[in-house]
Amino acid sequence: MASWFRESRNIELSLLYYLENCFKQDWNNISLMKTFANVYGKDIQIPVVCVRLAQTTTTRQEIGADTLYNKYLCIIDVFASSDAQRLDLADYIKDKLKTGWVHYDHAHASGDNTSLERIANGRDYVLDFVNDSKIDIYGSSDEKDKCRHSISISVRKSS
Repeated sequence: MASWFRESRNIELSLLYYLENCFKQDWNNISLMKTFANVYGKDIQIPVVCVRLAQTTTTRQEIGADTLYNKYLCIIDVFASSDAQRLDLADYIKDKLKTGWVHYDHAHASGDNTSLERIANGRDYVLDFVNDSKIDIYGSSDEKDKCRHSISISVRKSS
């Protein structure tokens, strides 16, 4: 029997899965990661795109109700090999995200933590592009820090 994940984890994994398929179709040699710390591994080559859910904001749908409304802040970090590639990747990602993507419920198969099951269950939508900017890390000698970009989006699952 599968162990199904909760909504926050499904938001992050659905976004990751969507971008992974977009990059496979339209780009070559883009590594996609879920864990920011893994980007700095010795064997990881740029360009890299890192997707992570950074924050959940929960409010009541209406006063006195126990129905909650969740908004998720997802951050997409681009580690490019040049400023031109950084800008191209940022524009490409925003273009792909603007219409939303399929929301999947994910699960691990019983006894198997290496593969995921997924079932479509609605759509995820960008409520707002919160941030879209170059990241300058002065003094860093790491090649991955030279052409960085960050896109932050506020996301909601359709009801």
